Amino acid sequence: MSDKFNEESSEAQRRAEKIKAIRRSIHSEAEVAPTTYDNKNETEHTESISDRILRAKEKKMATAADIIEELDAAIAYEKARAERMAAEAAKAAEKTSEESSPDISDLLDGLETPAHEELKEIAEEVAGDFTEVADTVTDKVEDFTEISGEAEEAEDLEEIFSIKPDEEQEATKVLSNVDIVRAAREESVQNTKIESATENDSTVEKILMPERSRHEAQHSEYAPKSFGNISEEAVSPEKKKKHKKKKKKSFKQRLIDLVPHKGDSVGECIRKVVFLCSVIAIVVCGYMVGDYYYDLWSSKNKTEKIMEIYDNATEKKAPPVKEKEEDKRKRYTLLEGARKLLEINPDIVGVISIPDTCVNNPVLQAEDNTKYLSMKYDLTENVAGELFLDYRNSFDKVDEEGYLKCKNSDNLVIYGHNMYDDQMFGCLKYYYRNEEYYGLHPIINLSSNYENYQYKIFAFFILDANDDTDTKFECWNYIDFDGEDDFYDFVNEAKKRTIRINDVDVKYGDQLLTLSTCNVIFPDERGRLMILARQVRDGEDPLEGTQNSQPNPNIKWPTIYYQDHPNEHYDPNAEFVPYGSKGGK
Repeated sequence: MSDKFNEESSEAQRRAEKIKAIRRSIHSEAEVAPTTYDNKNETEHTESISDRILRAKEKKMATAADIIEELDAAIAYEKARAERMAAEAAKAAEKTSEESSPDISDLLDGLETPAHEELKEIAEEVAGDFTEVADTVTDKVEDFTEISGEAEEAEDLEEIFSIKPDEEQEATKVLSNVDIVRAAREESVQNTKIESATENDSTVEKILMPERSRHEAQHSEYAPKSFGNISEEAVSPEKKKKHKKKKKKSFKQRLIDLVPHKGDSVGECIRKVVFLCSVIAIVVCGYMVGDYYYDLWSSKNKTEKIMEIYDNATEKKAPPVKEKEEDKRKRYTLLEGARKLLEINPDIVGVISIPDTCVNNPVLQAEDNTKYLSMKYDLTENVAGELFLDYRNSFDKVDEEGYLKCKNSDNLVIYGHNMYDDQMFGCLKYYYRNEEYYGLHPIINLSSNYENYQYKIFAFFILDANDDTDTKFECWNYIDFDGEDDFYDFVNEAKKRTIRINDVDVKYGDQLLTLSTCNVIFPDERGRLMILARQVRDGEDPLEGTQNSQPNPNIKWPTIYYQDHPNEHYDPNAEFVPYGSKGGK
């Protein structure tokens, strides 16, 4: 019996020490050593056992059942309040909660931390301890030590849970804070994993601090008076953070906000208008640049494609030219390559190429000089256009029997754009920019649909398309010449203007070829670069006279050039070696 008595005494002592520890945490008291049976004074036990039991029963204190009821009521209230606040937050954020919150008791069991186990153990033992004290005192009245310890345990319970004005608030704050911890844990577990038990313990200790609980209790308007007031910040700090986050706007809403609308200030409207205009300008310019480079790419691909067709067909041996004995007229036969091109576009009159340059294109001829300025041979719009023969020219026009309808023009004029990537006639600018370019590329190959011809360049110069002064020279309007004098006047005027002088001779009766393209040397797109060549004679060396060119010391420029270069001038009396015996004007 003594062993049993000692075990029960030790158990009662341990529980009494736990209760004292709770009381010390409430009052922020310094920890003191637990009371033992050895250090009690005999004066504390002078009072009769029956009087102490009666006094303990008569005191106005809450029973263990009442305490548990209050604890359950507080937990239920705070849980309902937390659910209400969560519903309000979800409504404000336009989000509906799909899952219900887990049970607080299950959550605390899942945490499995020492702090929560201790709180749960204390809450379960409060009622049992009080009842056990009363039962033990009644059963073992003869043992003063045992009754003394259990009576003191009853006194401790009386001091902790007695309804006092100041201590009631402290106790209820602890109970409320325990529920706060549970609510906070319930919400945080749904979003993140618990990293460690140590962090959970520190969080519990911070929330259970009496000073913080006392401060937060001053701002609540929902908690009942018996449990103190708790602020919304203490109940759900994470929910408050969620309220502060701005709702992300959709892409459509962001676009709508770029347009001025009702409620915007004048400055804001101006800013939006300027921004929108800038965006439109950037988009338009980007489209134009992109469209330009796409046209260049498309034009190059189409030209390469059609010339590949022509070259592949030309490899086949052309039928010999037949002549009728009675009239001795030359009879022309359509080249196989030309036949393929005419199937693509009947306006094709031949092909032109300058060896080792970008010039390798079909030549078209329409009823005017505008059709192929911005149109490809397949009749699609393109900024590069095509190389085209002047509509006034006649170049190997053959009837159905294979005879020329009329003689060829004295001067064939072919037009083409000066493209940025050297397409069309873009590479012709290097004749005046690079001193060696002429010596490397003096020959032009021009083929009609029936014959292949070669021309050697004898002059290249720049004109003013709008020139109306004495320097005016519209060489593109010289299609046929009115005799020998008119011919030499033309070629000698070209020789006076050429940028480089060469030893190529030109004689009356030579068929001429003129290439014309725009040039940026003069403003307002008035500049024109002209390349003049004459047909290579039978048995003549194509390169003869082209390899010893020199800069022209006395170039005859248009008047607009001298306006920009006042220190330069043309000397009409300077030494000049003309073409022909008369030398022209």
